[in-house]
Amino acid sequence: MVWVRISVLAVLLAVVGAAVTLARGGGPGEPVATKYGVTSQGRAFELELDADAEPVAFDTELAAICQSERMVEMPWSAKAGDGVRFRRGGGKLHVAERGDTYELALDATVAKDGAVRGTMELVVHVRPQTRAAYDCVSPKVRFSAGR
Repeated sequence: MVWVRISVLAVLLAVVGAAVTLARGGGPGEPVATKYGVTSQGRAFELELDADAEPVAFDTELAAICQSERMVEMPWSAKAGDGVRFRRGGGKLHVAERGDTYELALDATVAKDGAVRGTMELVVHVRPQTRAAYDCVSPKVRFSAGR
């Protein structure tokens, strides 16, 4: 009798687990392919795709320009599985991250083979103690990978 209860419980847990996975849409896949590209600032852009040719991670660097014409460089490595939201729909991709001192945004068009083309932006919030706060801002940085 105990074995019957355990078997029924195991089947119920498997059904509930499958239902939860289907309701979530399965989540992002694991990277299986890499496409390489470049930004309009001359930096490398590396894109990782899952088995469905969907972007799941990228790695690059952006530079923002301050009022003093000083440049602030910042690496950007984003991975959907690490809590960074990759919003997809209709062949478009949007990724954004924010912190206390920065804002990053990526907007791209994704081809059927996973190749991407789009723009990125970086804003660095500088808050000196001895003078007024200001922002360093990148121009719209164009990029492509896989084309």
